Amino acid sequence: MNQWLRFFFGTPRSFLATFAVVGLIIVLIFPGLLRMAAERLVGELTPLLGPALAVVIVFAGIRMILRAGRG
Repeated sequence: MNQWLRFFFGTPRSFLATFAVVGLIIVLIFPGLLRMAAERLVGELTPLLGPALAVVIVFAGIRMILRAGRG
């Protein structure tokens, strides 16, 4: 049993491959599960987009101001 655990979960690469294959099989059995998971992920990330965009704009503005002094 230990040999099989090491084969499927022994290295990060083999764990990721096992995880991907199991996930693919689950999605093939329950097709609506992937859509529901994607909708939930987008729903959870949506409130973060506004503040993240504001931070990106601020840093871009600061970078432009600092670069203007060099020229």
